[in-house]
Amino acid sequence: MTNIRKELVLAYIRRYKPSTIKELESGLSQEGIRSTEEDLLQIVSDLQRSGLINFEMARYDSLSRFLKAPAEAWWIYATIPVSALEVVLVVFQIQTMPLTFLRILFGLGLLGFLPGYSTLRFMFPADKFSQLERILLSIFLSVVVSISLGVILGAGYFFTGASSATVLMSYTVALTMLAAYRRYSLLRNSPKISRTPSSG
Repeated sequence: MTNIRKELVLAYIRRYKPSTIKELESGLSQEGIRSTEEDLLQIVSDLQRSGLINFEMARYDSLSRFLKAPAEAWWIYATIPVSALEVVLVVFQIQTMPLTFLRILFGLGLLGFLPGYSTLRFMFPADKFSQLERILLSIFLSVVVSISLGVILGAGYFFTGASSATVLMSYTVALTMLAAYRRYSLLRNSPKISRTPSSG
């Protein structure tokens, strides 16, 4: 639920001069003003049309530029390697102590978090949820995805540790790439606030 109004957004912009929607959303959240990215985009667009603020478009004019932005793409570079490394550790059944610990750690991530996180990012490319909500929903969705894929593999007598890890990795990587493209598509038209009016 949001409690955002144009007047609050304009007052915040005039006072703190954020340069991006992300900064604006974060700052408003710290002030106790709840909002979604879509709400902010709409309000900023309305303020632009009213001549109260100016902004530039195309923060990310290409997918490669988006993928090179650590602040936006970090989750892609965390999700894919962890998934791939877990498959390698499971397939080759590495038993040395440090790698066994990594296998367990990455396995918990692949079974209980990453598939759901990628699914959530794909379904909701905008930042709709708080960090806690995102974590809880990711765990819930991961359990659902893991069980569903396990049932499908079991029905065809293909359920093994290696096949389960491989299918989960394939699902997670595919959803991560689709989610990355959806996020890029959203941010491509995200306004960048370039000048704010004087408060006088």
